[in-house]
Amino acid sequence: MRRDILFVGADAGGNIPPVMAVARELAGRGHRVAAAGFTPRSSGIEPVPLSALLGHEPGPATTGFGQLTGLIRLGMSPAVGRQVHETILRRRPDVVVIDAMMITAIRAAQRCPSPVAVLFHSFGAFFDGPMAKGPANIALRPVGLSPVRLWSAADERLALTDRALDPLTDTGDTVGFQWTGTTEHGAAPEPRAPHADPLVLVSLSSVWQHGQDEVYRRIIAALGRLPLRAIITRSTPTSPFTGEIPPNVEMRGRTPHAGILSRASLVIGHGGHSTTLAALAHGVPLLILPMNRMSDQPLIGRIVQQNGLGLTLRRSAKPAAIMQAVRSILADPTVAANASRAGVRLRDEHGAGVAADRIEALAREA
Repeated sequence: MRRDILFVGADAGGNIPPVMAVARELAGRGHRVAAAGFTPRSSGIEPVPLSALLGHEPGPATTGFGQLTGLIRLGMSPAVGRQVHETILRRRPDVVVIDAMMITAIRAAQRCPSPVAVLFHSFGAFFDGPMAKGPANIALRPVGLSPVRLWSAADERLALTDRALDPLTDTGDTVGFQWTGTTEHGAAPEPRAPHADPLVLVSLSSVWQHGQDEVYRRIIAALGRLPLRAIITRSTPTSPFTGEIPPNVEMRGRTPHAGILSRASLVIGHGGHSTTLAALAHGVPLLILPMNRMSDQPLIGRIVQQNGLGLTLRRSAKPAAIMQAVRSILADPTVAANASRAGVRLRDEHGAGVAADRIEALAREA
């Protein structure tokens, strides 16, 4: 039976790819799917504007703290909650699917008749850490905006990530996640021609922040001294890149990574969940330089290093340290084998399909 499914979210960069994977899966099954608050990057999904979100689009931020406070303002906005409530009552969807960061929207949806599924777009250990157990959760509880309480009251809590890599234990899970597996698609690596230089993909987030180009310049300085090829995909900031580009490095703007990852031997990234899981789904090891210490990026860097899937450095790492880390990863057969095994496992996961199954079950039970 065809169902009406309303997604509610906001474009904060890396949260959109897993959400859109689930929305496309449901639309492909013949359901009527709408996206409120963000632009669907696919045909067949109806856009529903939320004017209260205007001005909350990601843009240049001075610090990671500035990005975090912007997301908090978005997630705690009373105006967003009111508009989501009005939208649900007007449309009467069979299921409402909401981004976990949008706390007032979740509370508004839970006051409506439609069942609610909350989507978590990173590892459960991030959401069930300081966000669920820290002082902010305690302070928000008296006003009915405790994240852990609202998440726990949802009909489904879908963690769109890989269970095996998530350091959250079953006994430590206070939210009650249902892990779906990754929504990222991967492909087996293409064989490299004998004596061909390895290809390195560099991507430091689609959400721009001050100081990002300085990190790119240090990475480029390191890669320019090594026998390899590199492709750097750079999101569109307010100014063009300035700095020397060596012959073995190609600078691009926003570029889909799928066609590059199957040929890559290494990804240098910021620890974004989507970029990291996409690389691993292709069996590619990583060097992580977390750009925002207030986000899930440091956690993801630790997960990569602790599982033998690559290394992590500070974003302030000098070219010599970056060069040594790149050499170490590319020369380590154990890291390559670990990444290859992770790729095989992740390619067998169908997170978008599992999440769609759970959402369809909610619609049938409503």
